[in-house]
Amino acid sequence: MTREIGAVVLGLAVAALALREALGLPIGTVRNPGEGFFPLWLAVLLVALSLLLLGHALRARAAAGARGDTRIGQVIGLVAALAVYTAMLEWIGYPIATFLLVLYMVKVTHPQRWLLALAVSLLAAGGSYLLFAVWLKVPLPPGSWRS
Repeated sequence: MTREIGAVVLGLAVAALALREALGLPIGTVRNPGEGFFPLWLAVLLVALSLLLLGHALRARAAAGARGDTRIGQVIGLVAALAVYTAMLEWIGYPIATFLLVLYMVKVTHPQRWLLALAVSLLAAGGSYLLFAVWLKVPLPPGSWRS
């Protein structure tokens, strides 16, 4: 089993655990989301991304052949960034934490120009905040530094 496949298995295991926990909470509807709504869709997204990574890893493995090209460093970096994101979310709040996570993904994982990286990060953080906090009324952590 390659390291990429191991990362996929880990992602699917985390997603399965998250799905199990989310389904133990009230899900609600799009107009009236319950406590499990956001975790459920994050778990579904993690399953989809893990399967996408699996497909990408299998294609890259076939294309790399004997060269042994791997992207395990990027996978480990992204998992570490998600761990830091989770740890910092309550303290610095959803908008700033999400902005920094997306900036890392756009600038470090797939290097882009600074202006593009900042614009994408701002749009992703601002857009997701408007969608979840304003439109869907999901309570997101504002950050303890704002209290």
